[in-house]
Amino acid sequence: MPNPKLPPILINKAGSVYYVYTYKNIWDRELKRSKRGESKKIGTILGGQKEGKIRFDEAFLQEHPEFRNYQVERKGKDYVFTPISEEGITLEQARNIKKLHAGATWALDQIVADSPVGEFLKECFPRHKDYKKILSLAYFLILNQNNNVSFYESFAETTRLPYPRALSPSAVTRLFQRIELRDVQRYFSLMRSYLQEDEDNKIILALDSTSISSYSTNLTHIEYGKNKDDDALPQLNVLFLVDQKSGLPIFYRFYDGNVPDVSTIRHTIADQALLNMKNVVLVADKGYNSVKNINDCLINKVEFIFNVRLGTKGCLARELIDEHRKEFADLNSGDPYIRKNIARPR
Repeated sequence: MPNPKLPPILINKAGSVYYVYTYKNIWDRELKRSKRGESKKIGTILGGQKEGKIRFDEAFLQEHPEFRNYQVERKGKDYVFTPISEEGITLEQARNIKKLHAGATWALDQIVADSPVGEFLKECFPRHKDYKKILSLAYFLILNQNNNVSFYESFAETTRLPYPRALSPSAVTRLFQRIELRDVQRYFSLMRSYLQEDEDNKIILALDSTSISSYSTNLTHIEYGKNKDDDALPQLNVLFLVDQKSGLPIFYRFYDGNVPDVSTIRHTIADQALLNMKNVVLVADKGYNSVKNINDCLINKVEFIFNVRLGTKGCLARELIDEHRKEFADLNSGDPYIRKNIARPR
């Protein structure tokens, strides 16, 4: 297979960096000869020398995708092409095998293999092997206490990941910019198609939220609120619905950092109606036990299991317990699954 043909190349230095430019010749009517026209930057020579490997700009690679399959290196006035394998490495790199940390990522590989996550990511983010890059970044966020993405490149240099090449901070930024809302919605739509009902024909969904601290001043939902990390930063809150059987998230929404958890059920039910999901049981902790949330669930016929407080005078839960106290005391009301006595509604 012949190497792709490079366009006319210029090498210009700016500071300590050598940039690669291309240009087109134009005809000069006065001089009656061709001359060099306007040039356009297409890449950078790595290593700070006039010779070395070229990292092409993404705009150039989109116009000339054939160069994605080759590593191009400038040597003197020549350009050496080295084919890149499916795994993103050259044959020369394959011969120079290096040791990588792989134990933790191997365990994550098994978890992904036992779930539809990898398959759905590939279906939704196939361009430029973005599904592998997203999965690699997820591994990084799971395995590192300091999950600042700017540290990803050094992590990838020493760790075996689904995408074998390290991504610079700018490459990670471009990856995030390529992720569109419709792709994310399609991914979660596929996740919801994976849901399975239990023996009572119910889909059990755990509902919870977390706060994400940020130094950003541009994010829409960033507000000061009750920070779950106990730091003095503004935050945004993220609410998740997670499938009880698989443990996989199937829905999320952002809301302002100053909005308490108890205020989010109504919006979630409204969004859930758009998901066309039936026979759903929401399970949540005491952060969602407001009277308004319970009423919203009852009005919308959404079944729920909430951890409610019993100390409040006139509490609905206390009234129900008092009403069914005899049933709770009956030895025949025991449930072997939860190992508790229960009262079933009639």
